[in-house]
Amino acid sequence: MTCWDVLGLSPNADSRTIKRQYATLLKKTRPDDDPEGFQRLREAYEHALNWQQWAQEDDSAELAVATVPTALAAQTLQEHYTLAMAAGAGLEFEVTLLERCLWDEELNEEDRRWAFDTFQWLSAWQRLELPQALIEALAEQRRQAFQHTLSLAMAERDEAAFLAAYAARVDQPWLQQPAHAQWLHHMLATLLTESQFWSPAVFEAVRTGQGWQGSDHACPADEWQHLIRRQQGPVFMAHQYALAATAPNTPQQRAARLLLAPMSLGQRRAFAQRLSEHDWEACRTLAATLKADHPDIAQAMPGGTPYFWQDWETAFNTLPLLLAIVLGCLVGALFQSPWQAGALVDTAGDALAWSMAYMAVGALAWQVWRPLAHWLRVLDERLGATLPRWMSPTRLPLLPVRDLIPGAAMGIAISAQFGPVAGLTLVAVLAAVGAGKLRAGMSVKEWAAHFPRRALGAIGLGALVVALVFAGFKHLDSRHQVGRHQGLQQWTERVCSRMPQTAEDCQAPATHAQWYGQEAEQ
Repeated sequence: MTCWDVLGLSPNADSRTIKRQYATLLKKTRPDDDPEGFQRLREAYEHALNWQQWAQEDDSAELAVATVPTALAAQTLQEHYTLAMAAGAGLEFEVTLLERCLWDEELNEEDRRWAFDTFQWLSAWQRLELPQALIEALAEQRRQAFQHTLSLAMAERDEAAFLAAYAARVDQPWLQQPAHAQWLHHMLATLLTESQFWSPAVFEAVRTGQGWQGSDHACPADEWQHLIRRQQGPVFMAHQYALAATAPNTPQQRAARLLLAPMSLGQRRAFAQRLSEHDWEACRTLAATLKADHPDIAQAMPGGTPYFWQDWETAFNTLPLLLAIVLGCLVGALFQSPWQAGALVDTAGDALAWSMAYMAVGALAWQVWRPLAHWLRVLDERLGATLPRWMSPTRLPLLPVRDLIPGAAMGIAISAQFGPVAGLTLVAVLAAVGAGKLRAGMSVKEWAAHFPRRALGAIGLGALVVALVFAGFKHLDSRHQVGRHQGLQQWTERVCSRMPQTAEDCQAPATHAQWYGQEAEQ
């Protein structure tokens, strides 16, 4: 579609007619309602005015326009150009054809190729008289078309299609010009850097074709370093997977295991509880590399990001141990104390107070013990591998130094205070929690979909259980309490036992003087 088709005018319209028609169409095509239509109308208006200016400078332009057929054909295009040259309107013919290459979507590819080959557009041999605006628009159009073909192949992960489209660049000599060649370098570097699909064959073909060899080449420095890392990615990832499969003796090995080992989300979280600050720093480094250089692997991780572990870095997941301490102290105190005689609430209160004390002392001791456990991590892992598998919650081996020794110390302390039943309860609660984690293992999708709802449900259920238990304790304890009118009442029993039941002085409750008698007057 030409500018005359957009305006609805013939090529011989004068400038006044063009302006009037533009004003009429502008009322129907508002920038706010149809920005693309307005842009198309504006460009057609400017091209028409430029053409009218050229027509006024050379009256033979009308002949040139007439020589350009409405439907170009390969066998007649050369003949029309010959007629235009004979009439002295070669420039006007070329400009009109250039406009049609820009605006006419029905123009076939053979005609476009003939025009490029004949007039050598976008090369050093094109006419200097051509309008600069049209040349820039043509360059942008050809660049976008070439880039779209390559981008589509990368988006579809079609290695063969990309290589074929890239090889076809030799059929477009304009890409060899310095300005366009520089654009091609930047476009290819950006495309390969930002694409999630990576093919070593594609990179090698582009590097060879663009001459990206040695230390001095046209590829931008930042993108080049990134491309080299991505090209070396298979070797890097093989090394990381090897680290993830070995014993986690170094921060790099532990970071690789957390991010890349074949573990469930629950196993990863349990493993993350054992990491130190140096380990988290290694995780940050590896995650940044995966996100920048290996987007496919990063997208396949939990949540679609290599930073799925960030909330775990500051998490304090000791709820099972705290629950075990509270229940252990409570059960041990109930077995030791005569709560049936009316001291149930007092017994439970003492047990809760002691459990809080054990938690505080245990938290302080853990701050001292944790660095030592990390220092002995290698030995701890070896000892943990020798433990029976049934002792490993979430299928991760327990670490004797980090897990068993602190747990045993807490169990011994509670047993010394509240008896062996308290220690056995603590162990039973921890074992039950570990078995529950092992059985209720969920996939990443299930965890993401159900965790908030289940967490809220668990909190509400826990609050209900605590309220019911406390109400039950209060009810049992009230059965053993003494009421205000119960017990021995010395004066009333001694005097009123010989008087009628309706005597006014013997009605309950007894007064202070009746209760204490003569002692109240002293």
